[in-house]
Amino acid sequence: MTNFELSILNALQGMRTEFLDRFFVTITSLGNLSIIWITMIVIFMTTRRNKSLGKVMIIGFILNLILVNLILKVLFARERPYEVAHFTGLLIHGLSDNSFPSGHTSYAFTFATILFLLTKSKFLKGYISLLALLIAFSRLYLYVHFPTDVIAGALVGIIIGILSIRIYQSKTYKDLEEKITLQVLKNKV
Repeated sequence: MTNFELSILNALQGMRTEFLDRFFVTITSLGNLSIIWITMIVIFMTTRRNKSLGKVMIIGFILNLILVNLILKVLFARERPYEVAHFTGLLIHGLSDNSFPSGHTSYAFTFATILFLLTKSKFLKGYISLLALLIAFSRLYLYVHFPTDVIAGALVGIIIGILSIRIYQSKTYKDLEEKITLQVLKNKV
């Protein structure tokens, strides 16, 4: 399977151009340090109308951090394709964490799922869906993930997005949020 996946990545290298190199480095950098996701959370949390979306995003962010970064990547400990293939044409710095699943893809699909299911804006749904697909593809184009890493990242992201919505809508979450609010109000008095 690894050889087949490497052949896909090698085929993608045949489409490289200076423009596409810059484009996909820029696209993938949106996911670096979760800058775009944290920015989205801040934007949604600061608007009264969209605060609940921001809260769902926080849940999704935390679930991604725990499940993808702290559990799955450690559990599978898969080398990155550029390490396996001794690929020297990287356009970004080598990465220190494991390859499976793609965290960039998982976060992108988590946020895309949340917004796709909870917003009415066709523009926002289209924008975030396109962004998620571009980020996922950028990981392949840049030779930092195997195709199965990206597919798994997308599936995990969709599941985390749905789970985040369910957690937010659960009675347990509402009760916990109410207790925290009462405690904060009590401490202010």
